[in-house]
Amino acid sequence: MSYKARNSLILGILVFLIVGVGTYVRGFNLPAKAEKIETEVKRIDEELQNTPNLVNHFNDLSTTLEEARGRWENRSKDIPAEDISSQTYAYFSRLIDLSGQIKLDMIFQGAEQKENYGYNIYNLKGEASFDSWYRFVWYLENGRKLYKITDMKTKGIEIPPKDGEAGDFVVGFEMVVHAYFSQVPELASAPGERAIIPNYLGVDPFIPVIWADVPPNMDGLVEIERSDLKAVIPGKAFILDQDNRIRTLAEGDEVYLGYVTRVIPEDGRIECTLNKGGIIEKVELTIRYSADETVVNKGGKGPR
Repeated sequence: MSYKARNSLILGILVFLIVGVGTYVRGFNLPAKAEKIETEVKRIDEELQNTPNLVNHFNDLSTTLEEARGRWENRSKDIPAEDISSQTYAYFSRLIDLSGQIKLDMIFQGAEQKENYGYNIYNLKGEASFDSWYRFVWYLENGRKLYKITDMKTKGIEIPPKDGEAGDFVVGFEMVVHAYFSQVPELASAPGERAIIPNYLGVDPFIPVIWADVPPNMDGLVEIERSDLKAVIPGKAFILDQDNRIRTLAEGDEVYLGYVTRVIPEDGRIECTLNKGGIIEKVELTIRYSADETVVNKGGKGPR
């Protein structure tokens, strides 16, 4: 092949490659890049148009953060790393000193453990004047430690006259209290303070409009509404009475203002019927089990 023909061939091939590459770049590559750029421009434009909403959302989050920070810095509850029953009972005793005379029995009923916190469960049962009971509940929920009352039963009880003393009226109560603890060290000591003066409440809602005017308990019978059921076996129930004495009752036995109608060992409870000045009332007592108590046999329930 001549020199001229060879150069012409090479030049033709170069022209073909240049034209092919140019055609690809202009017909395929550049339109694809242009489409991506246009899509990105549209996205940025949408974000710019949504800027007021983003600003409002940011402001809302900032407000929420400030409120949360304020609550954290002003928290007034101490949540210890653990809750010990003896220390809790001592704390309740200090609350009683602040509240007034209260008859109280505490039972530990177990614990619940969550991810980084938990709580012990206590059953509190007792009686007190309305003022003392109200102050105790107020101090319990507003005191330094985090306790939550999750369930409460109350009842007004008329106490009969005794040994020349006039009768009285008390509030019988039973409540379930959760005592919280946490493994978060910062919760053990709170920087905030709260006034611990109970709100004034001058009306006793438990005082009856018409008193039953109950007779004296001359024979020292069990006052079932002021007593605590400790154990039940077929045919017999063991009661801690109003004077903290263990008494044994069976179906048909007399109690103050009434008698025992049923002893139900499978349910751990007894039923009594009382006659309060012509008003017939059924009263039930149920065993309050602690965490280390269980069923002792198929015939009854009681302490292990």
